[in-house]
Amino acid sequence: MKIITDLFLTAFYTVFVQNLVLSSGLGMSEAFRVSAKPGTFGRIAVMISGFSVVTSALCAAVNIYAVEAELSYAVRAAVYGIVLAAVYAVVAITARLVFKASDKFLGTLGIAAFNTLVFAIPHINNSAAYSFAGSIGSGLGAGVAFILAAALINKGSQLIAENEEIPDAFKGTPAMFFYVALISLAFAGFTDTNLFG
Repeated sequence: MKIITDLFLTAFYTVFVQNLVLSSGLGMSEAFRVSAKPGTFGRIAVMISGFSVVTSALCAAVNIYAVEAELSYAVRAAVYGIVLAAVYAVVAITARLVFKASDKFLGTLGIAAFNTLVFAIPHINNSAAYSFAGSIGSGLGAGVAFILAAALINKGSQLIAENEEIPDAFKGTPAMFFYVALISLAFAGFTDTNLFG
């Protein structure tokens, strides 16, 4: 029961309290890109969730060894990168050979795997000293946090496009950045981070 509780509490914390996309900007460029293309929204969100969970689980297992071996932070970062690259290679080869995936799909798969959100999760799990279940919950929560951020950005862009009262100088990208900054400020308030030094 403790394992399930750790998993869900960590996932909930990662989504709603420490939304890494909105409070730290991790994966924000992908969230912007996906929100503009609703057709790819579901697919890339599932890919990011999957890579986050699998990488979290494997790196949590690596962390057990790393603590015993007293590996430095730089070595751990290199190992996390190797784990992520290996997971991507296995998924890409399987998708190509078994499912005959197109080059476009594999390109999207690479973007989903190699972004700052997925790569940061093992580092955050290590620094927060999450349990194995907590690490998986963190990975799952990161994927859901990405979905939430992209959905909020998508809805905001629709509302901004429909608003006639926005001055011409602020229409489009400036208004969108202002909107995302306000949402990010709200999430950053939950993280208990000193924003101004």
